Amino acid sequence: MEPVVKLLADLVAIPSMNPMGRTRSGREYSEQTLAEFLAGFLKKSGIDVQLQQVAPGRPNVLAYVDARASKTILLEAHLDTVHADNMAVEPFDPVIRDEKLYGRGSCDTKGSMACFLQAVLNVLARGSLKQNVVLLFVSDEEYRFTGAKYAAAQGLKADAGIAGEPTQLRIVRAHKGVTRWKAATRGVAAHSAYPERGKNAIYTMARLISRLEEYAATLLQQSPHAGLGTPTLSIGVVEGGQAVNVVPDQCWIEIDRRSLPGETAGSILDPIRSLLHDLPDWEFQEPYLSVAGMDVPENAAVVQKLSASVKEVLGESIIESAQYATDAGIYAAAGIPTVVFGPGNIAQAHTDSEYIELKQLQQAVHIVERFLTR
Repeated sequence: MEPVVKLLADLVAIPSMNPMGRTRSGREYSEQTLAEFLAGFLKKSGIDVQLQQVAPGRPNVLAYVDARASKTILLEAHLDTVHADNMAVEPFDPVIRDEKLYGRGSCDTKGSMACFLQAVLNVLARGSLKQNVVLLFVSDEEYRFTGAKYAAAQGLKADAGIAGEPTQLRIVRAHKGVTRWKAATRGVAAHSAYPERGKNAIYTMARLISRLEEYAATLLQQSPHAGLGTPTLSIGVVEGGQAVNVVPDQCWIEIDRRSLPGETAGSILDPIRSLLHDLPDWEFQEPYLSVAGMDVPENAAVVQKLSASVKEVLGESIIESAQYATDAGIYAAAGIPTVVFGPGNIAQAHTDSEYIELKQLQQAVHIVERFLTR
């Protein structure tokens, strides 16, 4: 078994599921065990490493390799995975079949993690590293991006970065951001036989939703971004009331707003507040998630160097945009131009038979090695 395949198997065998706000507990629902494994692995390899305690049981792993170079590259991937309920394969007993490694996190995104680690070790062994390297493995990417936000707030520094995600070895230089929040309406409870004695919070929410639907349509009419199109808004959750025979005194919705690079939480929420100003008895909670979009120019050094490395291994390089959000948006907002790149197909992420093709994993190692020696 090649070293990178063995390493990936070891990583997949360690559960690091994100509880996703649910009441799930135990070390398997945290990043702690995986973070400790990585810290030990890096120390044995002679690399300085520390754990950043983002939250109890939810650390980041931060390591630094000093090549005495003028430039520093950030190689980042997230530690957490989604849950492993009802998987069709053993989630934490990785199996290789038909040149694919199966298991939770193999694709999203422990394949990138293994690739980055193996590439750095290979280049160090040859003494050909030409960039300082920050290795950062963060917690809570699948839910609230708190690990990446914590690292950025602690003064993370690099000249450029690569955020590891399953892109099929394509370079994602631009993607949308996302802001999510809850809106609530208030009413007065009453017996449903006497609805005039109460105030129906669901009726109030219906008017609010109608305004948001109209606003969502106007977003689609905006001048599109060349690679990302227009911003979007969607209501994904509606809840309210206590029982069918009680006039509801509360209702709430959950809103997902996909944003273009340059938009902020303020520039997203302010026009919506203005749109709803004449409606009674509603309120917005502060966004529980807000990640900026990013747009790294195609002629940026990190794009060109990575593209040249990809071409050496694959013969061609594909540079594209994506509709989803990643940690790269946080690092870009912190002044670190960061692209998204890694082995694996996003179509396999979060599935009941998650896998990664070993050929792509091995190719990714060769690509990152070339990138680090340019």
